Amino acid sequence: MSTRYKDRIIQSIKSEEVIELCRKLIQIPSDNPPGNTVELAEFIKEYIEKKGGSVELFEPKEGIVNVVSSTGEGSPHLVLNGHLDQFTAEVGEEWSVDPYSGIVKDSFICGRGSGDMKGGLASLLYCYVRLLEEELPGKITFTGTSDEETGGRWGALWLLNNKYALLGDAVLNGEPSGLTVRIGEKSRVPLLLRAEGKAAHGSFAGYVGENAILKLVNTLPSVDSLNGFEPELTPSEKELTAKVMKGYEQQYGHESKKMSEVLRKVTANIGTIKGGAKDNIIPASCEAEIDIRLPLGITPLEIKGKVETVVHEKEPSVKVEWNRHPDIITETTYTREEEKIVSFLSKNSNEQTGEKPTLSFTSGGTDCRFWRKRGVPAVSYGPRVYGMGGVDERIRVEDLLMTAKVHMGTIVDFIHSELI
Repeated sequence: MSTRYKDRIIQSIKSEEVIELCRKLIQIPSDNPPGNTVELAEFIKEYIEKKGGSVELFEPKEGIVNVVSSTGEGSPHLVLNGHLDQFTAEVGEEWSVDPYSGIVKDSFICGRGSGDMKGGLASLLYCYVRLLEEELPGKITFTGTSDEETGGRWGALWLLNNKYALLGDAVLNGEPSGLTVRIGEKSRVPLLLRAEGKAAHGSFAGYVGENAILKLVNTLPSVDSLNGFEPELTPSEKELTAKVMKGYEQQYGHESKKMSEVLRKVTANIGTIKGGAKDNIIPASCEAEIDIRLPLGITPLEIKGKVETVVHEKEPSVKVEWNRHPDIITETTYTREEEKIVSFLSKNSNEQTGEKPTLSFTSGGTDCRFWRKRGVPAVSYGPRVYGMGGVDERIRVEDLLMTAKVHMGTIVDFIHSELI
């Protein structure tokens, strides 16, 4: 493959089309909950078919639709992956713009999902349909997955469990990486704490009945005390963590100057508490949902054991359970720097931005982990996101366009790699 060929493909990218595609994706709500992606999946299917591609839709659970389209055949086989669902726009604060407008304002594309991850999704989708026009020496598969925000059991995991041909040789994902080469992610461990009491009339409190809320609340400071726990790392794990912390600062440094510390420490968030029936009835049950994120050096089973220990020291009767299907709870995963997809992505980022990119991890979860667990290298590259999970989510237009150029160059290099 000549440099001239790749340059021609990259220069053929039409900025206004990438921007408009991103805006249209934002204008189709896909909030999770409820996680319904039917309308968005149908839009993507029509978009690909208009460009001459064939599309399959898979709906393993009502309303949860996954989009798959392939072009070319043989090896190398590169999988492009982006998720369709997004955080809910309703977070208890007012947006300054319509969250589903996709409006371009002050050089930003605004709206729920613009960063996580309809910007990266638009880039991958645009690159895929553009390459439908080319004769390819290998195979490219586009996967638009659902259910990512709630673990991926009915999205990427379902596809890999049921459609082995989607494994591929490598995965390029468009999650918002702040234009860093994101090679790994912390493990997410969702736990449920459950306390049982004995109901009685509220006027008997202290004499009759058992208050389940008090039992559970008494344990929560001990769970919170796990925040900041640092596992022991091997020398190579220490070196890798220090390296990716620099990339994390580039992704999220605008949020907090100390954000990168989360990559070497455990975080534990007490997200919800539910209990009781009425204010004048002693509560017979109470539950709390806990979100724990793990760095290298500690496994989900080990942290569950630590939670059980600190909880049972306070209240032995409280139960500690997995809060998601065990199949979606994985250890911290990462792709080695030496992998071909990492090298090509780094090279293309350098060529387009003029700067050597940093490597990074994310503290959130992505679909990449399901491919990595099967031995397939997976990396993410996407724009920096502002307001992720809050109001006024947005990405810079220039970041979106840079992402498209880097994605395109990486895809072309990888798919032609056996000819280089």
